[in-house]
Amino acid sequence: MTCMATKALILDFGGVIALIKGLYYVPVFPDDEMWRKAEKGEVSEGEFWQKLEKYHGKSTEELIEMLLEERKLNQPVVDFLKSIKGKLKMVTINNGLFKVMERMVKEWGLSEVFDVILNSSQEKLSKPDSKIFLLACERLGVKPEECVYVAKKESYLEVAQSLNMKGFVYSNPADFKEQILNLTGLMV
Repeated sequence: MTCMATKALILDFGGVIALIKGLYYVPVFPDDEMWRKAEKGEVSEGEFWQKLEKYHGKSTEELIEMLLEERKLNQPVVDFLKSIKGKLKMVTINNGLFKVMERMVKEWGLSEVFDVILNSSQEKLSKPDSKIFLLACERLGVKPEECVYVAKKESYLEVAQSLNMKGFVYSNPADFKEQILNLTGLMV
């Protein structure tokens, strides 16, 4: 059996690219079920934002600002990804609301880093469904066995590995860089 060369990186957005600051001690919205449905596109974002507006007494824009305040860019990881841009195709997958992710992508200049950006609410698929990983491969024009997946959760990684992807669970920037170099054979 020949080992296939790595052609692409698939990275979780939340927990790898966007980190939580841990400012809030209460949920932003107590209806977890509706939040999950909105993330999967089973409830329209418009309907979700209306309920959130009513719950908080704030506009959608104010709520997005509140959610953005809670997140920070994982700058060392993004800097490393920029340094290897062009050597591998790159996609990030977000289980989340499109309006929030769209703002982060724009403000953090992530469309310059990633070839493809997938959002669960738009695709109506979310991790750990294997179809979202296969969609990422399709959009990049690669086979699963040509990918390294960087996961936020072990359960996501297990699904990717069942598709013959290599991968690991993100822990910190130094380990991230070392794992990517080891798994891809890149030299930097």
